[in-house]
Amino acid sequence: MRLRFVLGFVFFTALFTGMTLPATARAASGWIGDSIYVPVRAGAGTGFRIVHRGLRSGTQVEVLKWDQGADWVQIRVGDTEGWVEEQYMSRQPIARIQLERAQQRVQNLERELAEVRSALDEASTERDRFSQQASELNQNLSARGEELEQLQQVAADPLRLDRANRKLNEDLSLLRTELDQVKAENALLRNDRTFQGWMFALLTIFGGMTLGWYFKSRASRQRTSWV
Repeated sequence: MRLRFVLGFVFFTALFTGMTLPATARAASGWIGDSIYVPVRAGAGTGFRIVHRGLRSGTQVEVLKWDQGADWVQIRVGDTEGWVEEQYMSRQPIARIQLERAQQRVQNLERELAEVRSALDEASTERDRFSQQASELNQNLSARGEELEQLQQVAADPLRLDRANRKLNEDLSLLRTELDQVKAENALLRNDRTFQGWMFALLTIFGGMTLGWYFKSRASRQRTSWV
C-alpha cells in the first residue's frame, strides 16, 4: 500500500509539474543548415593564405590532386586554383544535389508520362476514328457488292437477250431458207399443173375433133348406102 501511494504521488507530481511549466522551458526540434562555405587556401595547410573566401557546399570542382589518406585536396574552380580540406570533399554529389537531380528526374519522368498518356489518348482517338472509318468502309463495300451483283444481273440480261436474238436470227434465216424452198417447190408445182392443164385441154380438143370426124365419116357412109 505504501509503495502504491509513493508511485501515485510521483506520477501526479510529474504531471502537475509538466502542466505548469512555461512553454519556453519545453524541448523543441531544430536542424543545422547544410549550406556551409569552404575556404580555398594557397597551400595544403591552414597557415596558407585564403585565395577564395568560401565555396558553397555542393559546388562542383575540378580535382587536380587527391591522394589517398591526404588531409588536403588540390582543386580548381573557374580561374581559382588552391587547396581545401579533404573532410569537406566528396567523390559523389551531396544529398541535396542528388535530391534535386532525383526531383528533376521525377519531373522529367512525369512530363514524359504525361506526353505518353497524351500520345496514347491521341492513338486511342485515332484508333476509334479508324475503327469507325473501317466500319463505314465495310458498309460501303457491302453496298457496292450488292450494286455490283445487281449490275452483273443487269449486264447478264443483255447477254441473254443477245444470245436469244442470235438464235432467233438463225431460226429466222432457216425459216426463210425453208420458205424459199417451199416457194420454189410451189412454183414448180404450179408450172406442172399448168402444163397438165394445157395437156388436158389439148387432149380434150383432140378427142373432140376425133369424135367429130368419126361421127361425120359414119354419117357419110350411111347416106351412100341409101342411094
